[in-house]
Amino acid sequence: MRPAPDDLTERLETGFGHGKVILLGEHAVVFGQPALAAGLPQGVQAVVSRGTGRVSVPAWNVETDLVSSGPVSRAVAAIYRTLEATQLDVTCDAQIPAAAGLGSSAAFAVAIARAVGAYVGAPAELQAQAIFAAESVFHETPSGIDTAAASLGGLGVFSRAAGWKPLATSHAFELCIGLTGRQRQTSQLVQSVRQLCDRTPVARRVIDTLGDVTRAGLDALALADVDTLGRLFDVAHGLLAALRVSSPELEVLVHSARTSGAIGAKLTGAGGGGAVIALAPGHTHDVLAAWRRSGFTGFAVTLGAGGAP
Repeated sequence: MRPAPDDLTERLETGFGHGKVILLGEHAVVFGQPALAAGLPQGVQAVVSRGTGRVSVPAWNVETDLVSSGPVSRAVAAIYRTLEATQLDVTCDAQIPAAAGLGSSAAFAVAIARAVGAYVGAPAELQAQAIFAAESVFHETPSGIDTAAASLGGLGVFSRAAGWKPLATSHAFELCIGLTGRQRQTSQLVQSVRQLCDRTPVARRVIDTLGDVTRAGLDALALADVDTLGRLFDVAHGLLAALRVSSPELEVLVHSARTSGAIGAKLTGAGGGGAVIALAPGHTHDVLAAWRRSGFTGFAVTLGAGGAP
């Protein structure tokens, strides 16, 4: 039995959740297609301590509690309820922006569930249930890819049928990530794609083709063929734009990356704003500088061997 609240000692426990990028397969993964993704070195670090239910995420300007009606409060309350935890405060150091296509809600849920789970002695299986409960608050019917990447890190291929399969690579590659600064709601964008496919059945062929692009990307990754992977980024972005999930800001970032030496660029995540990823071997600084000149921010990460854990 987990300790009752009065038995909890005055101590701190921490938990970490990775941010994520989807390299190929966003939206298609909801329909059962595979997706290629990676956990980022950056993420969310949570610290829990005995308290009154306060929730603080300074980087996101979040200061709330468990009785408020907002999604952050309800997500944390779902974690506490699942883990039978009370009288705890949580403070999060968020190294990724919120609602930007980088898996912030999953990183948040994983970090808090791990920290609270460690505090009350909850097993990993129950922590996983708590993570799912929190993500369901944010995204209603999450595909599972964000929580898998947030929990495990590294490169992986995900499908709803098979879950997360880690990918081992003997090489590393640098990825540019550009931020539009425009927040968006994943559940609304997922629903818009589903409605498009329902109203226009031929759009399901776009979904199927996105799955084929992901499979081709897995082959390219296995061969360390970054040029082909970059070209597949371009193909995927065009298909996602056909599903009407791009935005003017995303198009500026993609075009700017391509004209600054990137071999491929695409939106990542649900779209509608959020973020862009680009492969630009030898031109990473050029791409980041071009984004800054256009009024956007960005950073680079190394994935694969020697990259994100």
